Amino acid sequence: MSLKIVENGKSNYHIVNSYFSDECERFASSELQKYIYQSTNVFVPYFSDICPKRGPEIIIGKNARDIILDNEINLLSDEGFIIKTVGENLVISGRTSRGTLYGVYRFLEIYLGFKCFTKDVEKTDKKTDLIIDEINLTENPDFKYRDAYFRGAFDGGFASKNRLNSSVADLSREKGGNMKFFSAHHTFETLMPSKIYFENHPEYYAYINEERKNTQLCLSNDDVLKIVCENLFKQIEENPHCKVFSVAQNDNEQYCQCEKCRKIDDAEGSPSGSMINFVNKVADKVKEKYPDILIHTFAYQYTKKAPKHIKPRENIIVRLCNIECEWSMPFLEKAQLYPDSKEADFINNIKDWTSISDNVYIWDYAVNFSNYLQFFPCYYQMAENIKLYKKLGVKGVLQQGNFSYGAAANMEELKSYLISRLLWNVNENPDEIIDEFLEGVYGNGAQYIKEYLLLTTKAVKGHSLGIYNYPESPYITDELLEKCEELFKKAMLNAENDEVKQRIEKESLAIEYLKAARCEDDKEREKRVDVFKEKVKKFKLTEIMERINLELSFEIMKNSRFARNREDKYSMYYVVK
Repeated sequence: MSLKIVENGKSNYHIVNSYFSDECERFASSELQKYIYQSTNVFVPYFSDICPKRGPEIIIGKNARDIILDNEINLLSDEGFIIKTVGENLVISGRTSRGTLYGVYRFLEIYLGFKCFTKDVEKTDKKTDLIIDEINLTENPDFKYRDAYFRGAFDGGFASKNRLNSSVADLSREKGGNMKFFSAHHTFETLMPSKIYFENHPEYYAYINEERKNTQLCLSNDDVLKIVCENLFKQIEENPHCKVFSVAQNDNEQYCQCEKCRKIDDAEGSPSGSMINFVNKVADKVKEKYPDILIHTFAYQYTKKAPKHIKPRENIIVRLCNIECEWSMPFLEKAQLYPDSKEADFINNIKDWTSISDNVYIWDYAVNFSNYLQFFPCYYQMAENIKLYKKLGVKGVLQQGNFSYGAAANMEELKSYLISRLLWNVNENPDEIIDEFLEGVYGNGAQYIKEYLLLTTKAVKGHSLGIYNYPESPYITDELLEKCEELFKKAMLNAENDEVKQRIEKESLAIEYLKAARCEDDKEREKRVDVFKEKVKKFKLTEIMERINLELSFEIMKNSRFARNREDKYSMYYVVK
């Protein structure tokens, strides 16, 4: 039976919510109404189920009307949804309100060609009819936590429409909210500020080479446990909207090697032994008082290797980071070719952690942090890596990009879109995702941008694609940059309007940056940097090198070839809310 929701410019359907629906389900109904109108120019009214039935309905949410799908809905994950025809009616419902909203956007994608490519670029097909055949579609996300950690992806509209639940995205309750972390970063210094405790109690801190240093905490000290818990409880009380709190090492490798800590680490075969032993004790105390709160910690650098015997508590999220890896090929391919590689080590670490915890997340990387605009073509490698994470039992993935205010990274919007699609369904075809994005954003210039992506992807093969590479990296050649520049020129010439030209020009900054930074003649390089500087300001960028003030970045480019001389130039001037 076909449902003729819109036919010949008319509709006899109504969108219906439960009288008890929350703001998210009501927003889902309004979004459905808005985009149907945008596509067909037909207004489909919506109202509460407290009103009498007036004809066939699109029922939004699991409580509306008397159509019972509880058995099917209860099988969904928290963010899963069902789209199902029931007689002349259509039901779109999730197990939660957020799932219902995701279901509405999926319906719009399937039947109206809806896509949200960036926070500013959307697409909806123009249709005269909206007629659907019988459907019974169920979807659940492949990962519980899905975070494209790019500034543009924090936009609430982009995040909800692409089914991202980043802890820092602007996801209001009507947009489904998010998995809210109080902090997802390094927190030992926050929980026990060294400026308060170190002078009078150096024993609270790391013992290294026969002296105490305020680099990390001494995790075998009972007073440290007490103080951390007290300060953590304050954070929990003061932030009732947050569900995850971080108890995680500082961002250095100078950990405690006192006799007690070392004894635990030796027995466990890794410094993660004393870390998990400590975080377990914190998690136990948190569970007694706040049973719904989760504790987040890192498996990072010196703690990346899992302990032999100790297992993380069920209320702990272990976030494994792969900062040591390189991205020129998928990790599994690299591991098979080079069994002693860091990528092979990373895969083994995933296996070890997932064997002792059901809450393993990955902190991955998707840009060049030293040079945000330098191309970092990890599109296809990333797709394979994400598929591997799912296979190995990982529950959440964060792909870190240019997250700070005003920062811009090469092809950041494409990466955000690609990540969102793959984290929902690892089996989506990355080529198809890339093509639909390029066509939607770059219009008639899409084919040349695609050639640019393929050209740079090919260039890095056989080289090390690290997140701190500089413009003299061997895969960057003058010949390559000339080819890339020519492709951008062709894209500009074929662009159908000024808006598309602006998007292409912004991405071409990658080539201008590299050509300026690589220029051997000091005076010529200074001229090129000045031209580049004006274009950067035109696009209102405020950061092109992580943690370095923009004006200082230009000075670095002028004063050192390859933008190499950066001593004493770093400043943590940005804030991530």
